[in-house]
Formats: sequence, C-alpha cells, structure tokens
Amino acid sequence: MPNVGILVVGNEILDGLVLDTNSHWLINQLKALRMPVIERITVRDEVSEIAKAVRRLLEDGCDIIFTTGGLGPTHDDKTLRGVAEAFGLPLELNDEALAIVERQYRRLHELGFVREAELTEARRKMAILPKGARPLDNRIGGAPAVLLEVGDSWIICLPGVPRELKWIFENEVVPLLKRRMSGAFAERVIRIQRGDESTIAPILEEVMREVPGVYIKSMVRPHGEGIIRLWVSAWGETQSEVERLVEEASRRLMERLGDS
Repeated sequence: MPNVGILVVGNEILDGLVLDTNSHWLINQLKALRMPVIERITVRDEVSEIAKAVRRLLEDGCDIIFTTGGLGPTHDDKTLRGVAEAFGLPLELNDEALAIVERQYRRLHELGFVREAELTEARRKMAILPKGARPLDNRIGGAPAVLLEVGDSWIICLPGVPRELKWIFENEVVPLLKRRMSGAFAERVIRIQRGDESTIAPILEEVMREVPGVYIKSMVRPHGEGIIRLWVSAWGETQSEVERLVEEASRRLMERLGDS
C-alpha cells in the first residue's frame, strides 16, 4: 500500500481559531482503505512554506499527499501556488475546472446561497491550476479539488470546508485510490440497532483478531437514530479470498451483535 502524507494549510489552524477536524476524518477513512498516514504537517498560508512542506513529505517517503484548505477565491488561498512552486510548474487556466466553477455558482445562486452567478475574477482564480493537474468535481461548494501526478506520486488538493472535503473524498477520490491499489478488495455494510458505539468496540477488535486481514469500521448514523453501520472490508491477493474473509467476519459480527 502507498504511504500517505497530509498537509494542512491555514493560518486559522495555527492561530487556534479553527480546529482541524479534516485531517482526523481523512486519517480514519484512509485507515479503512489500508493506506497508512505516516506524516502530517500544518503550515501557514504562505506559498514558500506550502512548497517546502510538499517537498518534505515527498522526501519522507509519501507516495500520496493530501492537502486541505487554501483553494478558495480570496487572496490568502495559496495552496495551488505552493504546489506549483514545489515542482517548478506554471499555473494556467483549466477549462474543465472553469466549467465546474461556473456550474456551481449558477447552482448556488439558484439555491439562494450567493447573490450573483456571475463569473468574477475571484471565482475564476479557483480554476487556475498547476500545469498538468486536473480538477476533481465538487458538487457542494465552488472550488474544484485538484489531482496532480508527478512521476509515481499523487498530490490531491482538497478544500478546507468539511462538507466539501468529505463529498469529494467519498465520490471522487476513493474510486481513484481503489484503482491505484493492487490486489483484490471486498466490502460489506451491516446495520445494527445499538445506541452506544462504545459497547461494540471490544467485539469489533475481537473479530478482527479472529479473522486476520479484515478491517471493521463503525459509523454512527446522525440525528440520534440509534443505528450503527459497520463497514467490513478486506484486501488480499484474490477476489474469492477477500470475499470469504468479509463473509466470515460479517457472520461472526451478526452472531454476537444481531443485525437489522
């Protein structure tokens, strides 16, 4: 599996104004995909600091680097400039990214979130990417995410707004990661009626010990519905083997917890 680094960009994080929940969420999602995060760095909104951090993560053995924050329309959104500087790349207007920005502001205007749908210079800025990069769709906010491939390394730039970051990761990034990883993969989601997630933690750990190669992640449904989802996944050499592992782990979970 590739090693992963996370670069958090934002003065608001280092000044203590905003709590960085994005990298915590990303780490848990990547853990479920068997992709270890080996390093996390937080830097200010400065081009040179962003570039230096990207180079350091690469030098430290990160095959995939996620950046969070700094993709918006304001003067202090400098992540893409920093990434471009790290590799000596020029910045250029990307037509596909521009189409995403235009579509999203039309939609946001129709929904009443912004006053005007006009493509201003500030909004156009969000479609200026490092040369060779490609946008990843964003159906929640205005700024597309960005994927830059440099040799065998990937730099994936995500917005800092948590709702946007999560949508892009789940809908755009996960399919890319699954195609990159070798081997077979199987997964299953089990729903159980249980109010307290802490009561099932020992059982999840027990089943993972009994069925090596399986990872089980619990996800609590919002709004106090009392439903917990268990994501059972496995990576391996053959499809039949990983499907057997997921089935065996799921059977043991349902025997001990019950399913709905």
